[in-house]
Amino acid sequence: MDQKLTTMNWDDLRVFLAVENAGSIRGAAKAIGTTHATVSRHVQALEGNLKGALFERRREGQCLTELGKRILPLARQVEDAVVAIDRAAFSADTGLAGSVTLSLSESLYLALLYKPIDEFMRRFPMIDLNVAATDKLTKLAWREADVVIRITKSPPVSAFGKKIAESPMTLYASSRYLAERPKLDRWISLDYGPSRKPTIPARIAATADTSALAVQMIKMGQGVAMLPCYIGDTDPDLIRVPNTELVPDMQIWILTHSDLRSNPRVRALMDHLYDAFGDFKSIIEGQKSDG
Repeated sequence: MDQKLTTMNWDDLRVFLAVENAGSIRGAAKAIGTTHATVSRHVQALEGNLKGALFERRREGQCLTELGKRILPLARQVEDAVVAIDRAAFSADTGLAGSVTLSLSESLYLALLYKPIDEFMRRFPMIDLNVAATDKLTKLAWREADVVIRITKSPPVSAFGKKIAESPMTLYASSRYLAERPKLDRWISLDYGPSRKPTIPARIAATADTSALAVQMIKMGQGVAMLPCYIGDTDPDLIRVPNTELVPDMQIWILTHSDLRSNPRVRALMDHLYDAFGDFKSIIEGQKSDG
């Protein structure tokens, strides 16, 4: 075998792909959680191995050279093979002791899942549960997470799991606000679909980039906001605005990659979450009375 092939470093290829995806060395460093100097060192090592430049700096950022363009699809094939090997090894692990990573929205954890997750950790003390609170779409194929709870209408094709519930939204306010409700409502805007612009006669009084911020503004009597029912109906300080309807929105899914579903830790976590969500379905779907 050619000695060059035996000395090629997967980390160099991984960083090469990160620079191509990000369009810059700085962006690649941020994406993979390392330094500018480390990214540059890996790119230079790969260029030295291949005896040619892979990027050229232009106004729009780091652009591929002809050599870079030629190896790009091959590097992606290597990446696919490496992550497939990782999934195969994880799937073959038959032990309940070990790590498993769960990715979910922070709002879902705070509103509904803090107790079920606590129960899971007590029931399976030998499982090291890593929890990533994010709304970003996780790459299951890359095992950025082993199990994800996602609010979506289009789960990945390679995913295995099931829809838990529909997740509608409606308007919420505080009792204080409703007692002194102005003629023209004050709208708290979130950067999300139905929550951005008023759906009733109102002026935008504030914007919030997370639902937690919006909830706090509502509690302080600053206005009304469109929130998922699982957030609004589980907070005793929030009240549904009278004479408003549910607004259909997303769905909640529990998912894993099809290659990982036989891992005992993944199976245990998914089964536990399925049971927990069975108790929450009516709340998520807004069937709680608004009193």
